[in-house]
Amino acid sequence: MEKFFYPRSMVVIGASVTKMNLGHIIVLNNRNNGYEGNIYGVSREEGDIAGAHVYDSVDKIPEVPDVAIIISPAQTVPDFMEACGKKGITHVVIESGGFSEYSEGQQTLEDKILEIADRYNIRFIGPNCIGTVNFDIKMMMPFGFFPLTPAGGRVAMITQSGGIGGSYLKEFGDNAIIPGKFASIGNKLQIDEVDVLDYLIKDEKTDIITMYLEGFKRGRAFLDLALLSDKPLIVQKANRSDLAAKVAQSHTTALSADDAVVDGGFQQAAVIRAEDDIDFINAVKIIRLPLMKSRRVAVLSRSGGHAVLTVDACAKFGFSLVDFSPAFIETLKTIYHMRVIAHQNPLDLGEIFDYTIFTKILEETLKLPDVDGVLFNHLYVSSYESEMSRDFLGNIGRLVEQYQKPVAVTVNTDAPELLNISKSQGYPIFTTPLMAAKALDISATYYEEKMARDARGKNVLSSVDMATIDKIKNHCLAEKRIPLTDEALQIAEAAGLKCVAGVTVKSAKEASKGNLNFPVAVKLLSRNASHKSDVGGVRLKIQNHKKLAEAISDMKKAFKNITPQPTIDGFLIQKMVAEGVECFVGGRQDPVFGPIVIAGLGGIFLEIFKDTSIRLAPVTKNEAMDMIKQLQAYPVLQGARGKMKADMDAFSDVICRVSQLLATAPDIAEIDLNPVIVHEKGKGVSIVDSRVFFK
Repeated sequence: MEKFFYPRSMVVIGASVTKMNLGHIIVLNNRNNGYEGNIYGVSREEGDIAGAHVYDSVDKIPEVPDVAIIISPAQTVPDFMEACGKKGITHVVIESGGFSEYSEGQQTLEDKILEIADRYNIRFIGPNCIGTVNFDIKMMMPFGFFPLTPAGGRVAMITQSGGIGGSYLKEFGDNAIIPGKFASIGNKLQIDEVDVLDYLIKDEKTDIITMYLEGFKRGRAFLDLALLSDKPLIVQKANRSDLAAKVAQSHTTALSADDAVVDGGFQQAAVIRAEDDIDFINAVKIIRLPLMKSRRVAVLSRSGGHAVLTVDACAKFGFSLVDFSPAFIETLKTIYHMRVIAHQNPLDLGEIFDYTIFTKILEETLKLPDVDGVLFNHLYVSSYESEMSRDFLGNIGRLVEQYQKPVAVTVNTDAPELLNISKSQGYPIFTTPLMAAKALDISATYYEEKMARDARGKNVLSSVDMATIDKIKNHCLAEKRIPLTDEALQIAEAAGLKCVAGVTVKSAKEASKGNLNFPVAVKLLSRNASHKSDVGGVRLKIQNHKKLAEAISDMKKAFKNITPQPTIDGFLIQKMVAEGVECFVGGRQDPVFGPIVIAGLGGIFLEIFKDTSIRLAPVTKNEAMDMIKQLQAYPVLQGARGKMKADMDAFSDVICRVSQLLATAPDIAEIDLNPVIVHEKGKGVSIVDSRVFFK
């Protein structure tokens, strides 16, 4: 990737000498902004663009350029790739559109490009992209005009859309964020976000990595990198709905990943997910400050009303307002004379107009050991206070660096002043109390998830009896059916899970002969009715043989009235187990991220409440516990309102073993254990039902 960001020479194929086309603009960008490397053009006719010579063929270029940028009609790209290969050019950026993002019929062109690249050992970005930018060396591959940007920026960006990327670069400038490196990867036919991310994580000149993506090409590899990154990753992942997926498919050939899986993977790897463009920019602004290491805040405000709004915002994001100590109040009395407004948190500073006092109060607040971050509401009239405000923001930056705690500043002033201060002032500002509080929440959440990620521990690999699983799979494939419930429970046991024992019978008469420990449950075994309760195929709390025979007979009669009738492969009889919290553990092979594990509230409530958490498999014990704590039902498992405290250690063990099963046996497309009855602490779990689907 180094040559794509530090090319010593470039050629733009498709740069006209007679008109201002896109290739012409690329050459002008680099010449006008001061790129010091050699730059050439290739077009139908020879000539000159701002001192850069344009040749009529690739082989006439007097050296072998580090990078070739192709921006010509799609059908011409394979021939130009061939010419690059013959010239010895090993790095190419294909900015041309008109490939599979435009029509699936253009897949043949992409196949040709891949074949040529493989033959000549060419690495390429695109097609349908705008390439890379390195602001430090003023190297710019995009075909839009770029303003001069200061060197030394530490924020990098990877974008799947050149248009979105260009918009964000403009917003960076509007918010005094200096970009360092930029990469637009388009269709990701060869080089993708994983390749660029791997480079930027190792890049000593990059501190923060931002991304706009519509789909993942190698989701598992992406999150494996994120798990190891010490640099914050801020990602806006679009293409979140079925409707958006259709648009993205025609735009950048993106495949829509299950958004809940993306959320779970991001949380697991401590990736900051931006919901929209406002979140995206605010995340970049706040993450450059020291992180919020807990959720205890102090609110300082020049307006009482804004203080109230800030308190509401703090409550929304789970912040607590610390009580100011008597010693702190006494310190405030030495800084300014108290008059009407009470000394409490939030602290109303409306009676003060001396900016040196603001700075002193903020410093004393940051000194407090039980304050993790500060929200400051700054309202001012620019015609009187603009210079003082700029000095004040500079002092805030100095104090934040000194005390290593974030201060989220809300600025309320007239629009021209707000725009001016946003662009010129290095310290980040926000425009509403809610926005400032949300920014601190981004910081605190990132810190929490990063700590959890770094303390995830190692996977404790549990053995999986693949011989048993393969035997059941082959039997099911031979009969062209899914595993029956008893077989699905055997598969769970092959992963080391202890399931509730059962007896399989074919009829009511056969059931009446067995030695059973009542009360029992009886369940239909059917190859085409995996949801047994939906067809009335479950009876619970049966007290004796007579009731058991009646239950089986009743079920058989009821099935005759169902269209289509479920196949009766038998009946599973299990002892009723002690009560507990009905939970769910399952997982599947995700087409983008590989094996994933899901846990949540189970039983009949699974589809109603959808209270689940997701992680990439296999998970560690700590990650499994984090999944449980994420559930809305977690207070129930903890023993809310005097109820029993559930055995969460046993519950987490089930999650780990199911995750290991999915990682070890990729032929299992999906598994559901529902319900997993979690008993009182120390009494384990009861797995009473299982569904398994093979690929």
